[in-house]
Amino acid sequence: MLVDQELVFYKAHSRILGTFTCPVLGCIGELKEKWNLWHHFLVRHPQDLVSIAGKGFYPKCKLCGMQTNPTATKHRSTKLCKLGHKRKVQRENAVKAGKALGQDFTAYGDELARVEAFKYLGGLLSFDDTDARAVLSNLRKARKSWARISRVLRRDNVSPKVSGMFFKATVQAVLLFGSETWNLTPTAVKCLEGFQLRAAWRMAREYKPRQAIEAGTGTVTWAYPPTEKVLEECGLFPMTHYIEVRRQHVASFIVNRPIFDLCVGSERLRGTAPRQYWWEQTLDLDAARASANVAAGDEEVGPVGD
Repeated sequence: MLVDQELVFYKAHSRILGTFTCPVLGCIGELKEKWNLWHHFLVRHPQDLVSIAGKGFYPKCKLCGMQTNPTATKHRSTKLCKLGHKRKVQRENAVKAGKALGQDFTAYGDELARVEAFKYLGGLLSFDDTDARAVLSNLRKARKSWARISRVLRRDNVSPKVSGMFFKATVQAVLLFGSETWNLTPTAVKCLEGFQLRAAWRMAREYKPRQAIEAGTGTVTWAYPPTEKVLEECGLFPMTHYIEVRRQHVASFIVNRPIFDLCVGSERLRGTAPRQYWWEQTLDLDAARASANVAAGDEEVGPVGD
């Protein structure tokens, strides 16, 4: 339990400097005006109370928690109060999240083990609600699959177009398993594109990295062809294209469900971490609704008999 501490303003250094320092041991707070020191306590010591010499304790603002003069009527409309309220909610959410992690769950009297990642339907669900673990797991599986099939393709001297077809049918299917529900970050996308580009270099014949020796110095350098040319030779599209196609296909099944509209129309809670939602990625909701309506119409008509 946090206990309020009686802290007294006092002047430090000389009167010429006129600075006020934070009386909490180990804190380096040093400001010119008293009200700035109140703000300092709001940010650095939110659970402490300041006792002003000759005035006692000022009440805390119900929004931001900062001690303010009761006669100050415009405090709640200031930017300082709004920012303090946002930080206060963030602290409260952090405390709730810490308590949630310490909660134990039982099933039929047996305590359930706490894990950071859980395998469900072949995909990994992470406790921090991110898909980084699932991406890394699929990359490891795809590398093993590509190591096996690339040897056969190189041994039989298969053309780049045919190699690209085998890559999409076997390796890429493993790599993008479950990607329909991924919320990808730019870093994760670069990892997937890097794996695809390295595989395309091995499949290509004309557009592939080559060594070049500089005349005079004898320095060996590598010349890398444009990515677009390499993928075109192998008959491949960028990795983001395949992910968007899979994501768009799944969207046609969920876009008309009431729970999807409820999620899209909900507001982000104050203090929550800024993160991208699944439907905020590259997605054409109108096209998904049109596809869903066409599929629903086909089901209503049913199969055509003789």
